[in-house]
Amino acid sequence: MNKKAEYTKICPKCGSIDIPIRTDFIQILAPTPEKCKKCNYTGLFPEIGINEIEEFKKAIKNTD
Repeated sequence: MNKKAEYTKICPKCGSIDIPIRTDFIQILAPTPEKCKKCNYTGLFPEIGINEIEEFKKAIKNTD
């Protein structure tokens, strides 16, 4: 049995995963920048595996 990996978008600035995900038709045709609900960062958000969240947060904390 294959285990399906779960992914989420994450804020590259603060590490929050509280990113509203738009799936409406207009967003698909003409993507607009998304906005982090925690730090208000607007831009592109990488998509990472759920099991990589803590490692990602440590990495961005070390770059401050």
